[in-house]
Amino acid sequence: MKSYTNTTYSRKDGKLAISRRHFVAAGSALPFAATVAAGILAPREAQAAKPQILESDHVLGFPTAPVTIIEYASLTCGHCGNFHKHTFGDLKKDYIDTGKVKFVYRHFPLDRFAFIAAILSECTEDDSKFFAMIDVLFEQQDNWTRQEDPALALIELGSKNGVALEEFVTCLTNQELIDAIASESLIGSSQFGVSSTPTLFIQGEKYEQNRSFEALDNYLKTLT
Repeated sequence: MKSYTNTTYSRKDGKLAISRRHFVAAGSALPFAATVAAGILAPREAQAAKPQILESDHVLGFPTAPVTIIEYASLTCGHCGNFHKHTFGDLKKDYIDTGKVKFVYRHFPLDRFAFIAAILSECTEDDSKFFAMIDVLFEQQDNWTRQEDPALALIELGSKNGVALEEFVTCLTNQELIDAIASESLIGSSQFGVSSTPTLFIQGEKYEQNRSFEALDNYLKTLT
């Protein structure tokens, strides 16, 4: 069983030994996985379920926080980038760090490179580094997504943030990890009606209001 540290906990995945030359081959296998993760193969009608924190989740915050926010996001999504660059910092400072909110990040990659970026985030060593990598990927989104080959840009970004090429290649060929990301997205689509990003759930209810910090702040004040 996994448990909280002071501020975070997360999924830990096994890794396979593989040589550097497999990177291109591994990357070429991901478009189908990204298509599945986008929910194209999901059931036509989503169920009226409410998402709950799972043992496999990445959670930022204290376990005693009374409010849970779950975000489904794609790392190539501009709206997701705007949310993390302009809203998430204040949300973390005023609600997560103060013990009012637990924040769950879930993958919903909308394209191949978003899927590769999701794998990079999962290739980090521990919980805090996972969220640090998510921050880096969103902060530098305008840069790496606009390169001629975003996958190569992700290699460089990873190496600058503690994920060596060989380790990244290992993660790219970890079928268990690939399946976990695809499954997370499919469940979001088929069970919770996620069809776009970012999609936020607050206390299990889909939040469809303005995602500015001011709007979220006003909403959260009614719950905390």
